[in-house]
Amino acid sequence: LGYRLGMCFILLLWVCWDCVWGLVNNGHSTIGGRNAFPVFRACGGLLMLHWFWGLSVFVWTRNRVNYIFLFDLNPETVNSARSIFDDVVDETLVFLVLMLLYYKAGANSIPNWIPAGYFPALLVLYTLFCLIFPLKTRLPMWRTIFEVITSPLTSPTFFSSYVADVFTSMIKVFQDMAWTVCFIFSLDFLQLEDISRSTGHMWQHTLWYKNFLIPLICLLPLWIRFNQCLRKYLDTGKRFPNLANAFKYAMSQTVTLFGAFHPLYQMHRPPERGTVNWFQLGWLGLFVSSSLYSFVWDVFSDWGLGSLEHGFLAGRLMYGHRYYYYLAIVVDIVL
Repeated sequence: LGYRLGMCFILLLWVCWDCVWGLVNNGHSTIGGRNAFPVFRACGGLLMLHWFWGLSVFVWTRNRVNYIFLFDLNPETVNSARSIFDDVVDETLVFLVLMLLYYKAGANSIPNWIPAGYFPALLVLYTLFCLIFPLKTRLPMWRTIFEVITSPLTSPTFFSSYVADVFTSMIKVFQDMAWTVCFIFSLDFLQLEDISRSTGHMWQHTLWYKNFLIPLICLLPLWIRFNQCLRKYLDTGKRFPNLANAFKYAMSQTVTLFGAFHPLYQMHRPPERGTVNWFQLGWLGLFVSSSLYSFVWDVFSDWGLGSLEHGFLAGRLMYGHRYYYYLAIVVDIVL
């Protein structure tokens, strides 16, 4: 594992060097500005999720948190932190190698035996393979995702609520995944690339993509979590915290809708010079209110912190170092 981690570190330095060299030479990133970079961003987002899951399992195991019991998981299908890191290091190696080959092929730094667009397509196939196999551990994952998507038809468990919360933080990854699907099925990966110019994709400028698909992707995770809260209220009959939590996601959906359709509003009603843009002010006020409401709910309700008697934390802490909690609070308000 250590040897492969070293290889990942060297490849990562190589990728960073190419990005820095592009900024110095051309004023823009030579990798980030490529046609198929959203494909690598989507697969990289899933890869980061795998890394963070392994890190979470490591922290939980080290601090003796019985996450298998809390999440009601089958012990026979749960991998240890070491096993997760073994898999994710191999996936990272493939990801970085394909990214470098894609960049070098487009820059004509290697023989053009394989068109540059084939490398992101290979990465998509490899990512799909990793999402399906091994079936022993992937089938429970897909069952949980199905339960999350079909809410409120099914009663949400603690683990399905946890997964839905993770989905609300993966909106950008889902957008890149949608871009990747369009990129592959439109056969744009077969187009010849030149690093000095960036060819456009007609479908990403269409009305259905910009004003329907992308806003729907932004809303769907919040809508799922909203439905879970309502289903929890129907199952338990408790207004608090279920309806209050649902209100948090309702506010977030409203902010997303305002942001999604704001360009259309400006297109038909351009603001006059010297007048107050009430639409913009309303969206800003709603955005600030929603962010503060979510922050207060996360700290006081979800995490059980905020006690002034215990330094804005709680009387009983699961982790030994208090600064972990303060760091989490700061990161939550920033993000």
